[in-house]
Amino acid sequence: MKYLNIFIALIFVSCSVSQTKLSSKGMKVEVLKSKAGSQCSVVEKVVGINDKGSVDLARNHARNLIANAGGNAIHFDEEIVNGSAWRVHSTGYHCK
Repeated sequence: MKYLNIFIALIFVSCSVSQTKLSSKGMKVEVLKSKAGSQCSVVEKVVGINDKGSVDLARNHARNLIANAGGNAIHFDEEIVNGSAWRVHSTGYHCK
């Protein structure tokens, strides 16, 4: 029973880490300082989430989501904190 509890705890930890650790695809997503111009098309709007108090991890989550959607650039439109919960509203682009 003890090992089952440890196994379940590891699953929960790995799920939360995968949401906020920057993936290899996410590393390739360029962060834009302003919204993209005509050389880029919008791929998707996403919300990066981190409930543990880190805006950087919420940004990582957003970059991972955009990478998985086929984007190669991101602009962080708005960052909202509520207690320790961060939400990063972002627009993902595919730029030429």
